[in-house]
Amino acid sequence: MYSEDVYGKLRGWSEAGLLLTRNLLPLMSPVARHPGWKAEERETLGFLLSACARASESALLLVAYGQLWDAEVLVRSAFEGSLKSAYLLQSPATFEERHQQYRHDLFQIALLKGHTKVADLIGIMPENDHKSWRPYRDRLLSEEERAEISSRYPKAMRRALETKWGFTGLIGELSRSEDPLFSGFTGLADGYAMASHILHADIVGTAVPLDRDRRDEARRDAILLAHGVRLISDVHTCLQLRLGVGYRYIGQDPAPLIDAHQRIAALTESFGKVYEDWMGVEYPDG
Repeated sequence: MYSEDVYGKLRGWSEAGLLLTRNLLPLMSPVARHPGWKAEERETLGFLLSACARASESALLLVAYGQLWDAEVLVRSAFEGSLKSAYLLQSPATFEERHQQYRHDLFQIALLKGHTKVADLIGIMPENDHKSWRPYRDRLLSEEERAEISSRYPKAMRRALETKWGFTGLIGELSRSEDPLFSGFTGLADGYAMASHILHADIVGTAVPLDRDRRDEARRDAILLAHGVRLISDVHTCLQLRLGVGYRYIGQDPAPLIDAHQRIAALTESFGKVYEDWMGVEYPDG
């Protein structure tokens, strides 16, 4: 159990972060409603932007209740969705090809992978022709469909596309593009790696949270507050990334984004010097 002081601060800061996030989300409307989109393109962006917003809000709710490690996984989702938004909207010259890959090619590949997994599940179940298994059977492809997708997307192509659209692949391509909006993106890999440890429950992901809880109260509380503020800040960083690349793509006046940046900076400043406080407790001689 953490102290009520820590819980109170995390709850208050998270609520303030959530309120600001909700207040800033309407800034995405010019991007979502841009008249230049085809209906399918607008729907695709709606799917992606909504997923980012949901993950961000859920992460902030978890921070409010002190569940910081679980929030890491959702912030990872928000970051990945934001990177995919950025990659899609990096340039009008590449949008059509990237939209085809994201909306259609990766979807077909997912259908094929899902078929294999469902077929394995049904294959080991008794009475798998019972009505209760119909939701699973409906996900199976016909032999013709399976063969057609496999032929259109050979294994090497499937692997290349999935790698390209994975977190590491996106960071690498955006960083190598020399686009100033994505300078320094390789630095995101460390936080993503920690979230992966938590998600996959490997030895690092299971040991680090308990190591923190075993620290003395002063060290533990200081890092809890710094961790919580960093998660809130990450949510806002993701939002600013989506807004920035979206406004640039459609040629929207960026003035509202300057105000948004200032409001985010003011909120972060209101949390106090939690990182410096943690450093002073953790490294008193440094």
